[in-house]
Amino acid sequence: MTESILAITGPTSGLGRGTVLELVDTFDRILLLCRNLEKGARLKDDLLDLNANLSVDIVWCDLSELSSVNDAAKTIKDRYDHIDCLINNAGIVSTSKQESVDGYELMMATNYLCPFLLTHLLLPLVMNSERKQVIVVSSGAYKFAPMKQPFFKPKRFSPITGYGRSKLGNLYMAQELHEKYSRQGLKTTAVHPGMVSTNLGKSNVSKKVADGIFKLLDPFFVTVEEGAQSVLAAVKNPDTYAGFYSEEGKITVVKKHGNDVEMRRAFIDATLEELDIQSL
Repeated sequence: MTESILAITGPTSGLGRGTVLELVDTFDRILLLCRNLEKGARLKDDLLDLNANLSVDIVWCDLSELSSVNDAAKTIKDRYDHIDCLINNAGIVSTSKQESVDGYELMMATNYLCPFLLTHLLLPLVMNSERKQVIVVSSGAYKFAPMKQPFFKPKRFSPITGYGRSKLGNLYMAQELHEKYSRQGLKTTAVHPGMVSTNLGKSNVSKKVADGIFKLLDPFFVTVEEGAQSVLAAVKNPDTYAGFYSEEGKITVVKKHGNDVEMRRAFIDATLEELDIQSL
């Protein structure tokens, strides 16, 4: 019997941690793609405390840097020949304008561009598995704004719009994966689990501004346990959720701009050109 392998980004805190702790008995091996290796080591110990028979590997990956994603993918491809389930979980909310090291708006880089590249690089391993599953953690915040050019380096910054568009990008990515690879057995799901409330991004602006932004986001906040259950439902029921977008575990019809095929095509094509790759 082939060893079952889960790979997950952003596993050391919040939703990612809550999710992976619940999956210790679902997979034989878990790959933790994380930026903070100390937190990764502590999480590994916690996972092994729950299941001593589990294999846990830590792979350094900064989901805001394209070079880090390339290095992480190379490490994984050198060590493994398949991945049964890839969970693109890592994401940020930034209340102030910031750029990634590659010059992109930071939320678009971290929440969309780097996960897109990672998925592209690891997809051959996913397709070489028995399960063939990709879960994209999106957000109901995609409803905040339709996609608009320039996609990756906007001239004006809005925390709400920027976050919403990065999560709309996630949704488009999941749709693209389903459209291109479902007939080959790939099961792709976009999940809105809700956001786990943190202080992320609040330190860069005044408390008044930050509190106002997070008040607007408040309807999307959930507990770690609530959010994890949404992702777990998709992991454990791949056929039920394949090709769909779900909000808190319920399959949901997306808003009009979330199902804009023409804009999705333009956005995906621009992504491929930006990353200098041929296809997702």
